[in-house]
Amino acid sequence: MRIAVFDPFCGVSGNMILGAMLDCGLDLQLLEDMLGMLDLKGWKLSVEKVLKNSLQGTYVKVNIPEETSARHLSDILNIISESGLPEWVREKSSTAFRKLAEAESAAHGISIEEVHFHETGAMDAIIDIVGSFCCLFLMEIKRVYASPVATGTGTVTCAHGVLPVPAPATLRLLMGIPTVPSGISTEITTPTGAAVLATAVESWSDPFPPMIAVFTGMGAGTKELSRPNLLRITVGETPGNALWGFDSCIEIKTIMDDMDARIWPDTARRILAAGAYDCYAATCIGKKGRPAIEATVLCPSLKKDDVIECIFRNTTTFGVRISAVERAVLERDFLAVDTEFGPVRLKRAYLDGKLLKTEPEYEDCAKAARVNNVPVREVIKAARCADREIKREG
Repeated sequence: MRIAVFDPFCGVSGNMILGAMLDCGLDLQLLEDMLGMLDLKGWKLSVEKVLKNSLQGTYVKVNIPEETSARHLSDILNIISESGLPEWVREKSSTAFRKLAEAESAAHGISIEEVHFHETGAMDAIIDIVGSFCCLFLMEIKRVYASPVATGTGTVTCAHGVLPVPAPATLRLLMGIPTVPSGISTEITTPTGAAVLATAVESWSDPFPPMIAVFTGMGAGTKELSRPNLLRITVGETPGNALWGFDSCIEIKTIMDDMDARIWPDTARRILAAGAYDCYAATCIGKKGRPAIEATVLCPSLKKDDVIECIFRNTTTFGVRISAVERAVLERDFLAVDTEFGPVRLKRAYLDGKLLKTEPEYEDCAKAARVNNVPVREVIKAARCADREIKREG
């Protein structure tokens, strides 16, 4: 499986992503041809090799015509949805713009549709964001990893006046993402760059999974800084011929011989809400031959402390065992289908890019069953019928 690892040691912007992917060997004409499927006129990519503090990278400038009016989120989503771009590119690009609009909306106290994409250059932002996902698609990247994002300090002047760095919208996009201070007194992570990472990166795990590097590239920023103003991207293949993905996570175990088993269901829900991937328990014989509960929790490394705190607050344990483990995971997505009982999501798993299995999301089925006062099995049956109908229609 082909993966990409982003290393934003000097921040990230949309054109830096484009530059790094072209530096990895992506053909410029292929990228321009795919971007040409958008109903946008007059743009042009200028590409050149540059040196940043003695390191070479590829600098991409998005040249656009002067725009007299700002675009709103609905305008941009229409441009994307009505294009001939691959479905995956349309979906990811639209998600990134929604995240960007939500961040701008929250930062400035306005509705999402009131957000004007003037700060991000409208057409410039479309080319940057959509182009980034075109690059990932053309390079056949199946999974994206990243190291912590470097951020600047100080202030930045924009249409809203003088704002702190990271800009408020950028900081909201980076919520839940590991960041590191750079000590650089300028903006080095932009809203568009943060929106792409927040959408594309599936794992911020450290260390990254084993891979055989096949390409590496540097995308250059505009400014001259105290460190090389570059974004590094490494493209590699996971070892072997596995048709599934791998990621790293934290396994937390504890044995409790003094906890009332009746509180476990509520405790498990709280642990999952704290960020755990999975949470389950088994009965066992503990020390001194007493019956006990053995709890096992899997969580991303970034949520380790939150999950452990939740375990301590909601169980009787005085300590837990922690270890790093690797998971083999199938690529997956969700598809909402309409049933006679209302919408239900289907969880779909893929092997080697092909649909392998589909299963109705139980919580959706249970909720619909309660609302319609019918057995859960009836909702599950209806969801599976809807799934079969979709497959028949191709």
